Amino acid sequence: MNQSMNNFDLQTGETPIVLSHAFMLYSSGGARGSANNFMYATQHRVENFGTEANPNYQIAAGQPVTREAVVAMFEQLAKQLTLNVDFLPENVLSISADHMVWWTPACERNVFFNNHELGQRAGKVPHPGLVFAVVKGSWYVFALTGTERPKLDTPLCHAPYFNVYDDGLICAGSAARPKGIAAGAIPQWEAAFFDSEFTHINGAKKKASHPRGEYAMWKELLDGTYPKFPTEYLVPQDTTIEGLMKAIRKIMEKR
Repeated sequence: MNQSMNNFDLQTGETPIVLSHAFMLYSSGGARGSANNFMYATQHRVENFGTEANPNYQIAAGQPVTREAVVAMFEQLAKQLTLNVDFLPENVLSISADHMVWWTPACERNVFFNNHELGQRAGKVPHPGLVFAVVKGSWYVFALTGTERPKLDTPLCHAPYFNVYDDGLICAGSAARPKGIAAGAIPQWEAAFFDSEFTHINGAKKKASHPRGEYAMWKELLDGTYPKFPTEYLVPQDTTIEGLMKAIRKIMEKR
């Protein structure tokens, strides 16, 4: 029996890895059986019946798992986990296999707009310091009023961007997001955010306190009104870095 699968690869540091083997576990209670009732296991190769550009991974026919194969697999994994280290730059605040939090100091970067208020406009503008968080399949962004590396008690503000919900969740749309959670992938994550089109306001809360609204603020930024981002227009998120870390732990515990 072959089971069709989508593309399944990961990025760990600078090394891409692909799904190559699968283990199937059988329990005495069928599909509803407890994980404590495993009775049988089979090992399968995963083969690509497509192309590199358009992969089609399938689980091939398997064979019974032997004790020696299980021991060898875990010995190899233990060795790789020990050797798989990644240099953590100063901008990384927290990282694990399932999440990464980092900050980007205030800077100038290009932005692209395509909406009814600003039309199609692009330009290099100043941005506030930002905190990004990737938690499994979710991607968040928050703003900072200060210029220092954030600490646990550093307050967070709403990121004053379109395509961002009230809780900081980014509506990525068609943006090509990196597939891996690794410090080496941070430039790709940031490029995916800044190079995307900002099209519409998400959520019910104002993300900036400009007296004439968010569209007017971005128009002024594009027109070169501010030499640096006007942080006085940032709206508090009513949480801190510590609060963000607690929220991330709750998300990871539920999945």
